[in-house]
Amino acid sequence: MNKKTKVELMWILGVIAVLAVSMVWNIMLVDNQSAEIAQADTGKIPTGPYVIDVVGRQWDWAFTNYTGNTTYDAFTVQVNHTYTLVITSEPNPGSTAVIHSLLIPQMGLQSYAVPGQTNVIQFTPTHVGSYYFVCVEYCGEYHYTMRGYMTVVN
Repeated sequence: MNKKTKVELMWILGVIAVLAVSMVWNIMLVDNQSAEIAQADTGKIPTGPYVIDVVGRQWDWAFTNYTGNTTYDAFTVQVNHTYTLVITSEPNPGSTAVIHSLLIPQMGLQSYAVPGQTNVIQFTPTHVGSYYFVCVEYCGEYHYTMRGYMTVVN
């Protein structure tokens, strides 16, 4: 075996060794994942002053609080209270149902709004301010108008 062949063989074996170590390392990392990413559905939707019904419609968001007051594309919450958003999508009369997805990035919240399905998420705002939200599931011609602000007050 000449020197050039030996060098090529060493490079091939070196690359195979690096890939094998990387593969084993990644398999060990994936196997050790034990994050709880979902909870069992209890079938109960909470009620009370900190529950807000959210309905994705074409092309806005409707927020209804416990008093029945509905606002569009904006809602207000108090700091340091835990809120529950009960999210769904309004069936679009005369056409197919549309899926939306509510994203409030500064709060780390995202949930789908699916016709006929209710999704529930909870959060506790800890800072006073104004936080934007958007629909991140393309829902039609005026999808870009499905945005607004959540205001957190004392």
